[in-house]
Amino acid sequence: MGNHHGDRPASRRPLLVIAALIAVGAALVAVAVATGALKLGKSADSAPSSEQLAQQRCQAEVLKRLVSPDKATISDVHTETSTLDVDGRDFSSLTASEPLKGVNASRISVLNVAGVANAPSEVGSMIQDHFDCRAYFVDGALAHTLVVFDHAH
Repeated sequence: MGNHHGDRPASRRPLLVIAALIAVGAALVAVAVATGALKLGKSADSAPSSEQLAQQRCQAEVLKRLVSPDKATISDVHTETSTLDVDGRDFSSLTASEPLKGVNASRISVLNVAGVANAPSEVGSMIQDHFDCRAYFVDGALAHTLVVFDHAH
């Protein structure tokens, strides 16, 4: 009877190769997830939500109206669904804004984005100014925004 200890390494070799392949595969998946090449739980072409679009557009519009937008910050931002006020605060947007002019009110939905702009004034001192921004969607697509500050800018 021969020594069978010489057979063991040969029988373990396929197991070691399989284990090595699994480890390499797991490492590749981990790198792909970490770099964003593989997105788990989201489709690769997922579009931003209406709330995200409204916040992004409103914040951009707020910054455009400030004296030093590069030195400004925006805080306390919150978004909520609002009703269309055709005879009040939304009247000017509905009658003067080209994307909304003549559109049936039943096709328009509104999100209100509010927050605080922290920015230097004309004389250099920092001010905090509350803003409200109306984001108007026509058939689900963002069509227009209207920014109102508590103070003139």
